[in-house]
Amino acid sequence: MFLYDLEKSSLEKCGLNRIDPIIVGVSGGADSLALMHGLHILGFNLVIAHLDHAIRPESEAEAAYVKELADSLGLTFVSERIDVKSIAKREHESLEEAARNERYKFLFDQALQFDAQAVAVAHHADDQVETVLMHFLRGAAMPGLSGMSYQKVIPLWNVCIPLVRPLLGFWREEIDAYIAEIGMTPCMDLSNQDTTYFRNKLRHELIPTLETYNPQFRQIIWRMADILSEEDLSLERSSNKVWQDCLHSTSADLVELDYQKFLTLGKALKRRILRRAISFLRPDLRDIGFDAIERGLAFIEHPSSSGEIDLAACLNLAVVGDVLIVKNWEADLPDWNNPLLPDESFTQPLSPGEVVNLRSGWRIVASPLQNAPENAPELVMELNENEAWFDFDRLVMPLSVRGRKSGERWQPLGMDGHSQKFNEFLINRKIPAHLRDLWPLVCSGEEIAWVAGIRPSETYKVTSDTRTILRLSLEHA
Repeated sequence: MFLYDLEKSSLEKCGLNRIDPIIVGVSGGADSLALMHGLHILGFNLVIAHLDHAIRPESEAEAAYVKELADSLGLTFVSERIDVKSIAKREHESLEEAARNERYKFLFDQALQFDAQAVAVAHHADDQVETVLMHFLRGAAMPGLSGMSYQKVIPLWNVCIPLVRPLLGFWREEIDAYIAEIGMTPCMDLSNQDTTYFRNKLRHELIPTLETYNPQFRQIIWRMADILSEEDLSLERSSNKVWQDCLHSTSADLVELDYQKFLTLGKALKRRILRRAISFLRPDLRDIGFDAIERGLAFIEHPSSSGEIDLAACLNLAVVGDVLIVKNWEADLPDWNNPLLPDESFTQPLSPGEVVNLRSGWRIVASPLQNAPENAPELVMELNENEAWFDFDRLVMPLSVRGRKSGERWQPLGMDGHSQKFNEFLINRKIPAHLRDLWPLVCSGEEIAWVAGIRPSETYKVTSDTRTILRLSLEHA
C-alpha cells in the first residue's frame, strides 16, 4: 500500500516522471530513507544528495552510511560537508535557519548540475501539522495555514525547478512501518528530541496535549491544511487577473501598482495583492506578518504627508500621484523619464542658440531670435507644453536654468498678473514631491519665466507689441 500511494502521489500530485533525474535529499533519517528506497523501487531516476552540516560529531559517519545505502541500490550519490555554525554566525542567522538555507542551496545546485526535473524532500504529514501550528501560533493568513505543498517553485532557489514532497500525505507511523518492512536502519538524530527548538516543542509537548482533547487532532489539522491549500490556489488563480490589471511595472528594486484601481478592490484582494508585491521583491520571506499588511493598507487608504512609510523586510511603501509603490529601502522613487535637473544644486546660463542638458536624454533648447509675426499672440495659444515663446525685450539675459527656491512666488500665464506660491503650483499640477526640487525652471534674473514643459510666466508673454521672440523648447534626444 505504501508504494502504491507513493507512486500516485509522485505522479499525480508532484508531477514527476520516471525519465528525468530527481535530486532526492537524504539525511539518513527514516523519512528520507523511505523516500529514497520507495522512489527507487518504483523506477524513478534518482540522484541521492546528502549535505553534512558538521554540527554533530556523528555527522561524518552518517554521510558515509547514506553513501553506502545509495551504492547498494546502484544510485548516484553526491555530498558536501560545510560548517553551518560558522555560516550562521557570519550571516546572523539561527542554526536552524542557516542549516535550512544551506541545504536547499546545495540541493538546487545539484539539480542544475544534473539537469533534474525536481528536488524531492521527505516532509510528511506530521511535518505538515507542525508547520501549520507554527504558522498559526505566529499569526498567519490562508497561505500560512495551508502549510506546505506537494509541488512548488520557490524563486529564491530556482525559478523553474520545483521542490516536491511526495510523502506529504504519509504519517510518521506509516513511514516507520515501511522502513521496518524493508529492513533498513535509519540514523538517529538526538537533536530532534531537544525541546529548546520550537518545532520539537510542538511535536513532543503541544501536539500530544491537544490529542488529549481530540485523538484525531493531527488528522483534522492535516485535512484543514489540504482544504485551505486548494482554496488558496483557487483564490490565487482568480487574483492573477486583478494583479495584471493593477500592475504598472516591476524591476529588481520596486513594484508599481495603479493606486486608484487598488483602492477599488475589496479588502481580501488588497491584502493578497500587497502580499504578492512584497513576495515579488522578497521571494525568500517565509512569513509576511498580519500587522505589516494591515499597517500598509491603512497607509494606502490615508497616506501620510510624506507619502511613504517603512513596510517590512527593508521595504518601503509609497503613494506617488496615481501610483502605489513597494520598493527596497535603498531604491530611489522612479522619475518616469521626466525631464529633471542633474541634481538639486544645478544651475546653468542659457542664451539664444544654446542648449542645457537634463536627465534621461532631455534638453532645453533656446532657439535663435526671430521677428514676431503679426498674429504671434494667436500662434502662442496653439503651442504644446514643451514649447514656449517669450517677449525677448522683457527678459534679462542670460537666462538661467535652476531648481526651485524656498518660499518663492511666480505669476503663471493666465492668472492676469496674480502671483502664486510656486510650491502650491507644483502640488496643483500633481508633480510628485520627490521630483519638485529637480524640476527645471528657466529664469529671467531671479524671476521664473518658464516651468519647463508645464507653463510659462505671465510676465514675459508675447503680446501684439512684441517685436522679437525667444523660443524655448523641451526636447528629447
